[in-house]
Amino acid sequence: MRGRATTTVCMARTSSSCHPFLLAMLSSLIGGGATSQDSKLPQTTAESSKHTETSRVADVEKFVDACADLSHGNRLTVRVAGKSHEGRAMTLVKVSLPEASDEQRLRALVIGNIHAGEVEGKEAVQELLREFATGKHEALLKHCDVWFVPIYNLDGNEAIKVGNRRGQNGPDAVGQRANAQRLDLNRDFVKADAPETRVMLSLFREIDPHLFVDLHTTNGSHHGYHLTYAPSLSSNLDPAIDQLSRKLLVQSRKKMKSRGFDVFDYGNFETRDWDGSGAPSSKKGVRGWFTYDHRPRYGINYYGLRNRIGILSEAYSYADFKTRIAATRAFVLTLLESMVAIKDVALATMATADRRAHSGDGSLYLGTDTKFAAPEQIDILVGTVERAGGEDGKPLRFTRVDESTKESLPVARRFRSRKQSRLPNAWAITAPTPEVMQRLRWHGIRFRAVETAQTSVARQFEVTKKRKPKRPYQGHQELVLEGKWLAAKPEKLPVGTIIIPTNQRLAMLAAMLLEPLSEDSLSSWNFFEAATNTYYPVLRVLDKQPALTQPDKR
Repeated sequence: MRGRATTTVCMARTSSSCHPFLLAMLSSLIGGGATSQDSKLPQTTAESSKHTETSRVADVEKFVDACADLSHGNRLTVRVAGKSHEGRAMTLVKVSLPEASDEQRLRALVIGNIHAGEVEGKEAVQELLREFATGKHEALLKHCDVWFVPIYNLDGNEAIKVGNRRGQNGPDAVGQRANAQRLDLNRDFVKADAPETRVMLSLFREIDPHLFVDLHTTNGSHHGYHLTYAPSLSSNLDPAIDQLSRKLLVQSRKKMKSRGFDVFDYGNFETRDWDGSGAPSSKKGVRGWFTYDHRPRYGINYYGLRNRIGILSEAYSYADFKTRIAATRAFVLTLLESMVAIKDVALATMATADRRAHSGDGSLYLGTDTKFAAPEQIDILVGTVERAGGEDGKPLRFTRVDESTKESLPVARRFRSRKQSRLPNAWAITAPTPEVMQRLRWHGIRFRAVETAQTSVARQFEVTKKRKPKRPYQGHQELVLEGKWLAAKPEKLPVGTIIIPTNQRLAMLAAMLLEPLSEDSLSSWNFFEAATNTYYPVLRVLDKQPALTQPDKR
């Protein structure tokens, strides 16, 4: 039952761990992968190959169709969300109870394989779809609808070969990290150069999930966790949503422990000359546990700026493939269950953040000059691995040793901005390019066109210095501007100018995209560079603006 050119395919159908891998296997048998009693159920490629292989796109499509024919397959609605660079269909599966409900429901979106060599996410998602299609997790579905994209980086997934993920503990042959354009899709959420990113932005606009989960595999430091995670790390995240995200993860961490998995905030062991203040430090060679980055080019950081919760999942690369799948499956299920447990608080928190942005009351500030926040002293599980292969044509593998020790370390898992600037009432672009307007639309930023020339009080940014590297990165040369804001004065806004008011839900995202000193903007990715000479081509408008009730349709 293929027919995927149509919109809908089917509607009918510790200090020292105590054998954590045995616990993980037990957890998988209790609630996860198929067992001997489920011999008639569809099997994932990982299961049928005894965890020596991973799924191709056709394998996942076949598996999803088979799940739609199971006893509760009518809980799955399958459609094509969009196409990859090479034209492959991106499968989107909505899981919900067929009975109508009047209550306000949670919405969650889970994606796998944004980096196509990191493969347990798509396998875990398939196992969960089978469970939903056999009637499991009904209590969860009474309060939450869940959308799954098993394979996000479709073209990368099909570029499968040995050596794409050197050192990963199986399978030997996996897809490549980048998409067919050689773009890292988890660096593309601001510039949206890839068709896959544009599909995902369209899903954000359409579904507006309260929870977005991005499934990865980490192959960095040798730690003692089955999986690490991170909320949105943007310093411009709504404070209440930041607090709620971290509370959700604390509760999920406890529940994962009860399911046999040790999890903690994502990070790597690093030694830095650093005291946690962001300033030059007299402390030399400080060993700590450091998270990754705060910029919205990363999907989870981006998503937090939409006043919603984003969670990064990173299974441990040196655990065996079966355990990585089990840990990822358990983490997704745990996050969904934990969200349901705080449903009313979550919905109220996000609604409050939306109202605050819509009000345009001047309470929103853009943070820049962002550094790590003060560290926290926490016990971290340190692990060891054993090396095998890498010679005589044998694939290199690192295998987790089933033990760990605790080390008390400074943990840097938050960022803070040392400079703050209040958002204006609007921004104006007097000569917007089609590329800029299209990206604003893709992001869901609302704007209106000036149809009769007008004058508004505005401030202009004078550019005193431009800096960018000689070598391109992700198809661009990242631009950094220095300068100053000039005094406010009347500015002519000719016909064709677009005005982007800040009294809209995505005001903070708009600020990140448009402000000249933003640390990850459309300017950073060169979209304003041709028009940026003495002055930056985006004005800060101080006049009060009427709210836009509908997105721009042009």
